[in-house]
Amino acid sequence: MLIDSKPLLAVAYGRQHPGKGPLSVRHFAGGDETRRALKRFGIELVSNNSKGQPLMYGEIPDCPPGTVFKDRREAYEAGVHRTTQAGIAGQSDGTQSICLSDGYSDDEVQGDLITYTGFGGRANSGRHVADQKLEKGNLGLVENYKLGRPVRVLVKESVLTGRRASNDYIYLGLFTVTGWGWGTRDGWKVLIYQLRAVAGDSLIPSEVATALTRGEDVAPARRSVNVNRIVRNYDVAASVKRLYDNTCQICATRLVSAAGPYSEGAHIRPLGIPHNGPDTLENMLCLCPNCHVLFDGHALTVRPDGTVMNLGKPAGRLRVAADHGLNYEHLAYQEQFSTAESVRASRVSRDIGQGV
Repeated sequence: MLIDSKPLLAVAYGRQHPGKGPLSVRHFAGGDETRRALKRFGIELVSNNSKGQPLMYGEIPDCPPGTVFKDRREAYEAGVHRTTQAGIAGQSDGTQSICLSDGYSDDEVQGDLITYTGFGGRANSGRHVADQKLEKGNLGLVENYKLGRPVRVLVKESVLTGRRASNDYIYLGLFTVTGWGWGTRDGWKVLIYQLRAVAGDSLIPSEVATALTRGEDVAPARRSVNVNRIVRNYDVAASVKRLYDNTCQICATRLVSAAGPYSEGAHIRPLGIPHNGPDTLENMLCLCPNCHVLFDGHALTVRPDGTVMNLGKPAGRLRVAADHGLNYEHLAYQEQFSTAESVRASRVSRDIGQGV
């Protein structure tokens, strides 16, 4: 029989220190540190890859927002939140889901917004006793923010109702990470994230709380019947960033934030109507935030020979890796569209200046 590593270490610690009792699983993360600690207790940690289940981002088939689970195990088996202990199911390169439980008083729900505190640094009492670290699932939420990749949110009913006897777990659907930063709790640094419900793919937590408090059933997510949605492949943006080591293809800037290197994947030919550009590597550039804004704002264009133009004046050359497979037809389309926009803007400015 295989046992999850974190509860196993918690019990082993309690056996060695009966006066202190078992550790809280909220106080530490899994991984190499847990492996080394268990080895000191004479326990060898092995990985269970028998199921071979891939990491699942986004929606889970046959599990719509509003699905209710009697416990964390049911949510785990459904694939909504693939851990029965931790609040974050994710890795340093991306987080798939989070779970809000009533042990975390820092978490808040306001309308369609959720304020969520990262993992680590807590004692059995629930107080913080150490700084949280920007690693593993904590860092994964930052990566989701950078990529615009949604995260699934599972919440214990008692978090919404305030009634401790409410032990069911409700799947709220998909949320995007709209911001993150550092805060202080009990004198220690903690990571604080803000998430917003994705329209049509989630329930609004405050409305769910109101329904549950009234004893009503959880209303299904509101969806429009005849709506075409663009489903983005977030792996494409991640790929172009890796290809250029987060270095801007136009200005060669490489930004490094507290969460590591930062760059943005920019579509050359826009995805939406009427452009209908493909969500593929051949239609993607790795840009810094400044160049991304200028590119989308039709100031920066790229000529067929790779010359970068800034408002019609040469401004350098586009850096293209040998294995990028960039489609210059998309760049030609963007240049033509941007030039038309620039000409139109110039005419408007001229007419205003002439009092037309």
